[in-house]
Amino acid sequence: MKVTVRLLSLLALLGLSACDLDRHEMHEARQSLSYTLEMHHIHMLINHSLQMAAQGADMNLQDVQLGSTLLMKSSELLKRAMSGPEMAQLHKLGNAGKPLMEMTHALADKATLLMEEMKKLSGKSADKDAIRMLNHAIEAAAAGSSMIMLGQQGMAGDIDAVMVNHGQSMLGEASGIMKDISGAAEYKVLVNQVVHMLIGIPDIPVLSGEEAKR
Repeated sequence: MKVTVRLLSLLALLGLSACDLDRHEMHEARQSLSYTLEMHHIHMLINHSLQMAAQGADMNLQDVQLGSTLLMKSSELLKRAMSGPEMAQLHKLGNAGKPLMEMTHALADKATLLMEEMKKLSGKSADKDAIRMLNHAIEAAAAGSSMIMLGQQGMAGDIDAVMVNHGQSMLGEASGIMKDISGAAEYKVLVNQVVHMLIGIPDIPVLSGEEAKR
């Protein structure tokens, strides 16, 4: 009788341990999914701020007053994405050193520099045609990056693949523009840095190297 009781107790303990392990794995999976979704949403805000900025820059080249307003709103949206409570919480949870987070901050820094340069544009700026094409590259890369990340979430069935494929096509378009444009050299350097990051971000692993090995 005592042996039977001990065996039953042991099985119960093993069952509880397995349940605890399953709960731990499920918790980690939920945390990883939550981090991925939040980072994707933050990136979509950053990408939209860049799209708005590119449109504002084009308006500045035409001396349209709305251009400065769009650029101001772009800067505000970028700042909100990077310094809001959501980002603060992600850092608090220990995500600061993850590859995607590091690239996100690098992108925001480069985007800020680019937006400041966009604010200086006017109808008197040289190489206006080249600048317009570079602005189009920004818009294409930002839209493509957002479409890929949305498709990667895997929430809409077959249409997810369409989103990813079209997003990749837009990134290719942006890359092609960067290769073809030869004017506006200083402006192109800033744009190229941002476009390069927008192209690379969807392929960055969400987890750090150590986490991926677990």
